[in-house]
Amino acid sequence: MNIKDYTYIVEIAQQRNLTAAANRLCITQSALTKFLQRIETELDTQLFYRRGKRLILTPIGQTYVEKGQEIIRLDQSLQDEIQKQKINGADTIRLGHGMGFAEFVLDRLLPEYYARPRVRSISIHEDSSTSLIQAVEDGRLDLCLAYVREFRPALEYTPLCRTKLVLAVPTDSSLLLSGVPREGYAHPVVEGEQWLREPYIRMASFTQSGAAAQAYFSHLGKWPNSRLYVENVRSALGAVSNGLGNCILAELPHTKYNVSYLSLPDLDLKGQKTCMVTLKGAYPDRSLQELEKIIKKLFHCTE
Repeated sequence: MNIKDYTYIVEIAQQRNLTAAANRLCITQSALTKFLQRIETELDTQLFYRRGKRLILTPIGQTYVEKGQEIIRLDQSLQDEIQKQKINGADTIRLGHGMGFAEFVLDRLLPEYYARPRVRSISIHEDSSTSLIQAVEDGRLDLCLAYVREFRPALEYTPLCRTKLVLAVPTDSSLLLSGVPREGYAHPVVEGEQWLREPYIRMASFTQSGAAAQAYFSHLGKWPNSRLYVENVRSALGAVSNGLGNCILAELPHTKYNVSYLSLPDLDLKGQKTCMVTLKGAYPDRSLQELEKIIKKLFHCTE
């Protein structure tokens, strides 16, 4: 049985006539007659007594109609609830990323994803890597882009690139003139202590970049001239691009901020990688598979 079967039988019972019921259901009388014959054959009992052109419910037919009406109401309630949850985003892919990945997600990942036919909508969540990874493990996110140093057994990690710490400076910084190419470093290395005397933008130590910078300064035994305190990479990059100072942070795969990168001697996040994190054992649908495929492709291009 399906919902259509119950709907047709209820309509016949209400109209008490096959012609009238067929007109209401927008089908032919012959098709409705064959339908009723099929249902009664499947049930091995009559649902209606025939009185000329009138149809009157048998006791079993009355039970069928009453239960059928309940099933129709439940089905409609289910459809309404599903639609309500879809409107509220329950069928979206829940993607988490740090604030430093916002432009990568909005400018590169999502445009390519939505160019694919018939993909699900996406809801975006920004947070620290630690919080995002916990949200994936708790089932509150489907996947996230995060900086990873430790691996949890319940999660699946897809390494995208090695995380590199850099000194972000304004594009007109005089430090760019003193940078020296050195093997093993992605950007020219700035040597000496001149950069320590320039205004510095300090990131909160609860961020991975901020904690790494604090550890680096402790290793040096020297501290920069901090001018500004910020709590996320986006604010740090905005401040650097506006010439307010320099900042140590994790190099991003894509950014529109007007900044340049330099390397510092012995500045590294050993063992830390940028990863796509998902729940182990999860079975992604086609849309989620497409999203994961595009992430891998774009990071390969930006490594």
